[in-house]
Amino acid sequence: MKPLKWRGVLFALFLLFLYIMGTYDIFMMLSHNESYYFSKGFGEGVHQYFTDYPILGLILWVGNLACGLMAPVLYLLKVKRAYQVAYASFLFDLLLIFFGAMFNHRFQVFDVTIICFDLFILIVTLLFGIYLHIQARKVA
Repeated sequence: MKPLKWRGVLFALFLLFLYIMGTYDIFMMLSHNESYYFSKGFGEGVHQYFTDYPILGLILWVGNLACGLMAPVLYLLKVKRAYQVAYASFLFDLLLIFFGAMFNHRFQVFDVTIICFDLFILIVTLLFGIYLHIQARKVA
């Protein structure tokens, strides 16, 4: 089996870091940790957004985080199909953004910087999936 490329390892570690922070974020948001909300500069609107958060949103959020954590780990373990997990994370995130925008008024609740960061995560996850897909094709 070919050795991993340093660019891929850095990309995987960066994505892993982002998704570890996302996992921390879900626990803090859903536990309604007031000091966390305050440290992020979130007001009552964001607190209300996560109060009684819909099950479908939770499923999409957890799916995104689980796949987002697994994809870089699978790449580092040299699993050829890691790109499929990265694509699944991208789809979960895309659906979560659409769900939040359509049913929870996400764009009215969150600041533009948060929306842009969400889109950044979405794009980086897609790019990681494409990178893994290209690497898997080279090996095949």
